Amino acid sequence: MRIVDDRIDGEAGLVAEKRALVDDLLDELVPDELEWRHWVTSYPKSSLALAAAGGFLLGRARGRAMVAALAGFAAETATEGINEFLGRKVV
Repeated sequence: MRIVDDRIDGEAGLVAEKRALVDDLLDELVPDELEWRHWVTSYPKSSLALAAAGGFLLGRARGRAMVAALAGFAAETATEGINEFLGRKVV
């Protein structure tokens, strides 16, 4: 069971690391004067609509580059997961 426990701990650490990366990115993109967390918690539906519209526009402008980046990220993440599960570098 130690392998499973280590894998779960590793996945939890990876999720926390990704969440911190997103928080850092948002803090860089959004001006300091704008309390975005307050706005998102106060107006969740409007925030979701704004994020969807922004994602749509960004996807139309940079869609191919975003798909390529996401595919690369997914492949790298899958490779790391397989290697970690097997306990050695296979892929």
